[in-house]
Amino acid sequence: MSAEARRRSTIETAIVVLVRLAIVAAIFGELWVTGTIHLPNLLHPTIVGSDPSNYYAAGQRLNVGHPLYGPLQAGDLPVPGYPAIFPAPLLSPPLIAVIWRPLAALGDGSITAWWALCIAVVVGVAIGLAVIGDRLTLVGLAIVLALGWPVALAIQVPYRMPGFQSPLSIAALSGNLNGFVTGLALVVWWAASRRHSRLAGAAAALATVLKLGPLALGWWLVVRRDWRAVEAFIATTIVLGVVGLVGAGLDANLAFVRFALGAGVAPTPLSIPGMLHTWFHLGSRATQSTTVIAIVVGFVVIALTRNRPRLSFLVAILVILYGSPVVLTGNFVILLAALAPWPVSAEPSLQPSLRERMHAIRTSFA
Repeated sequence: MSAEARRRSTIETAIVVLVRLAIVAAIFGELWVTGTIHLPNLLHPTIVGSDPSNYYAAGQRLNVGHPLYGPLQAGDLPVPGYPAIFPAPLLSPPLIAVIWRPLAALGDGSITAWWALCIAVVVGVAIGLAVIGDRLTLVGLAIVLALGWPVALAIQVPYRMPGFQSPLSIAALSGNLNGFVTGLALVVWWAASRRHSRLAGAAAALATVLKLGPLALGWWLVVRRDWRAVEAFIATTIVLGVVGLVGAGLDANLAFVRFALGAGVAPTPLSIPGMLHTWFHLGSRATQSTTVIAIVVGFVVIALTRNRPRLSFLVAILVILYGSPVVLTGNFVILLAALAPWPVSAEPSLQPSLRERMHAIRTSFA
């Protein structure tokens, strides 16, 4: 290598290092803006109405035998927005309340611990990607960090300074499930890149049982024909479903099914129906099926792009993001999972399915 080439390489390396440092600084800057200026209440996770407080309240209701999805009984912690805005005091599947049953018994300290863990997951993922990511990852991180301005524009609120409406810091400081689902989605991609199929399937299943939308990750594994991952996804889903059934009871699970199928949750401005209403002035009747249509189209695109794993995975992430009428600023943190630098082979998995393995065993004894 010539001296000129070495000099150019040194300069390029220095620029990349500076970009990484700038991104890390921006991450902490957005956390500061959100926590001290924009939404300082997020620094107090035990206040009534925070996401960890709502999970805590759900665990408490199960512990005392009260209905998980309402109506609230005497002694239940209030859930702001219910029933005037939200049709149920918990909008997630029963498993999260089951997880919180022992946590709720520990008192308020469990809320703070959950909140701190969410911060660690989201910030850890973002900084990790900034440190090890390739140039495409760094560009993606910069885009995610800059999403506050278009989000503010979409929901028609003032954008007071850089860092406002930050999906990353809001997800981290809110303690919402979005932060943990982001980590699980990243595990799915990492496990697929290392051919740890069972881990990929189990992580996708846990994310799905917690929030439904990550079913798109299970479909991504199906179209890749990674049958061991699919088996792990199905098995883990069944196990966690049984845990949710036993831990929350049949009535709570049936109540969630009824709620999920037709509770009439009002679309938020960042959802597909919300954006169609805001930008194109379409009424609720014209937009009521657009979320379902988006999910179906997304699943089709995932299948059509199966030979381009990164693209199909990005589409799966977008399905998770927009596959619900409730899309809030913090939901966009899930985009971090699509920025992982590890390559995933486009080759379909050569691992035999359970049916194929059983057939091979029977044949060997024939």
